Amino acid sequence: MKRGLLAVLLALQCSFAQTPQNPMVTEGIAAFKKGDYENARMLFDAALAQNPKDTTAQNYARVTAMKLKASDSGLQGALKKVILPKVEFTDVTAKESVEYVVQRIKALTEGKQNVSLVWMVPSDFPGKVTLSLQNVPATEALRYIAEMAGLEIDYDNYALKVKPAQTVPPAGT
Repeated sequence: MKRGLLAVLLALQCSFAQTPQNPMVTEGIAAFKKGDYENARMLFDAALAQNPKDTTAQNYARVTAMKLKASDSGLQGALKKVILPKVEFTDVTAKESVEYVVQRIKALTEGKQNVSLVWMVPSDFPGKVTLSLQNVPATEALRYIAEMAGLEIDYDNYALKVKPAQTVPPAGT
């Protein structure tokens, strides 16, 4: 009886094994997980042009569209509209640079756009930022800061969440 059950479970596992994915879908999923929804959408659209029945691409394309729509109407959408005339840092901590951008957003919007900051980064985090930008949307300034310091930024409905970026080990290791 136990052997029969084991055989059935193994057969089911084999029947549900994933088939190799289109590389565009794989890249799209990676972009989606990074929060790069624009590139993810383009990759899923290209994958669906090749194979309209790819359910993985269909599902991710649907969720990506919802994420893009939500980001345009939420905090991220509001911060895209705030243009920072000048952002310049030389070897400052990641926290100082993010806090500066948050302060500039408040000043430039005359207090209409308050950004709550949730800092989920250890106090001994080594990330430093050296950056010089002009006439840049606040979201782009934050993205550059995050990339340079090894951080990840999530736009919640009411807060900006900053945490260490998740590192993905190279394939084959």
